[in-house]
Amino acid sequence: MNLENHSMGDRRIRRTKNLLKGHFIQLVKEKGYKNVTVTDIVEKADYNRSTFYLHFKDKEDIAEELVAETLAELETAFHQPFINTKVVEYDLILPSSNAFFRHFYVNREFYSLLSLEDTIPRFKEKFFLKFKEVFEGITYLNEANEGIVLEHFNTYKMYGSYGVILEWINGGCIQTPEEIADNLLEIFKTNSISFRFNKKS
Repeated sequence: MNLENHSMGDRRIRRTKNLLKGHFIQLVKEKGYKNVTVTDIVEKADYNRSTFYLHFKDKEDIAEELVAETLAELETAFHQPFINTKVVEYDLILPSSNAFFRHFYVNREFYSLLSLEDTIPRFKEKFFLKFKEVFEGITYLNEANEGIVLEHFNTYKMYGSYGVILEWINGGCIQTPEEIADNLLEIFKTNSISFRFNKKS
């Protein structure tokens, strides 16, 4: 197989897996996670069972991969616009830097599962831990370019952002990613003018 055929094969695999994942998300929303079966997924996707088992072992496997991949993309979206920046000044943040909020918008069907009682097992816990992890990677700065040492300040920022994003998703993402980003930016600027990414150990 030459490189072009291999690339086409990879794209076909990704497309098939993404279609299966998309239908899986819709079924969880319609029926609840516990009631979704592999048969449901392949029938909704108009595939046969052998196609499903070519890519996933079972329902748990597709759920685990879906959560792991999307949360990894969330972390990338948070850091990507500032990958070569040590200190980020709020006033210099451009609309093109809103990859974090565009990630939630593009994946809003997936994140709507957070509001379900019968959702993917441990999804809510994994999401919160990832959200907390990315916010713990920054330090908010005051005008003297020193870290704000107010007790629980990062926790306050993180929970506030977490609540705003969940409310946005649960409300159907009526506001654009840019509008949500601008609203949060104005809130953040009331306490500090910039933030710094902490070095990973």
